[in-house]
Amino acid sequence: MAKLESPTTENLTNQDHHDIDDDDDQLNSSDKIVPTIDEPTTSETTQLSNDSSKAMINSSNTNYDLQNLIRNDVKKYINTTIPQDHSGFIQCHIKREREGITKGFSTTFTLYADGQNENDKVFLLIARRHLTIGRHLEYFIGTNAETAKHLNDENSIAKLRGINISGTEYILYDHQNTPSNEQNKQQSAAILYDEHIFGSIEPRKLIILLADTEKHIRLLKEGETIINEYRAGRATDLIELKNKTPTYDEESKTYRLNFNQNRVRQPSHKNFQLIRLTGDQSEYVVMEFGRIDDNNFALDYRHPLTAIQAFGIALSAFHNRFLA
Repeated sequence: MAKLESPTTENLTNQDHHDIDDDDDQLNSSDKIVPTIDEPTTSETTQLSNDSSKAMINSSNTNYDLQNLIRNDVKKYINTTIPQDHSGFIQCHIKREREGITKGFSTTFTLYADGQNENDKVFLLIARRHLTIGRHLEYFIGTNAETAKHLNDENSIAKLRGINISGTEYILYDHQNTPSNEQNKQQSAAILYDEHIFGSIEPRKLIILLADTEKHIRLLKEGETIINEYRAGRATDLIELKNKTPTYDEESKTYRLNFNQNRVRQPSHKNFQLIRLTGDQSEYVVMEFGRIDDNNFALDYRHPLTAIQAFGIALSAFHNRFLA
């Protein structure tokens, strides 16, 4: 691996860039999650058509037009939990853009809310990747695409930080309404991947811990994270999500997941669905993420997630844990 010349990814070589960014190139087809077309029932199709494609959010007795809500107050929208009575997915996609001679000098990830067509998409968030001297990945998140290359701790609205070098644990910090001291910033989500064994073809497993960002500011002691709280059994107020276990197809020798409306189109180690267990222990899918093509990824989510939490979770998938 090339020598690290500075603490940022802007100076990584092409080899470094691929090691950090994308593991799909190093894996064969049996290691990837293959998307299959989900065929909902007639009633489910009608419900999804009413809820998702019209891009409407129903909250209490008031209807909110999603497109106008985003345009009028994007900062409020991205931090607002999707109402529980809105059963359809909010359909979005992430566009990855790499610049520089080796395509590894600078990488940004832009989140768009999808509309009826390409011209209807609405910009939501953008993130810039940063590598610390200690080889920890960080993603600075902002709402201004024009200044994305200059995002840092001072001007970002949130930060996703890898808290170990192997990239299996992340904390999403809120920079908007909390103290400047990082140890006291609100931790709105944690992402925990299992340690992937080299050479294993089994899919990764992940757990998501969500703080209720609308009810309280979760401030912890210095050096503590909500992951520590979770492992100590003190995180009784956190919402726990986990990834849906893919089905193994004996004939093709691949793992498969059914994604809504054929949104995910290519096999990838990144493809996953997040579920929440209901009262009767049935699995309720609350987020879907997966590859559309080389640099576009579908991201669909609903209650209990906010846009910024869903974006942070998706960003964590761009670390190459296969080599780590």
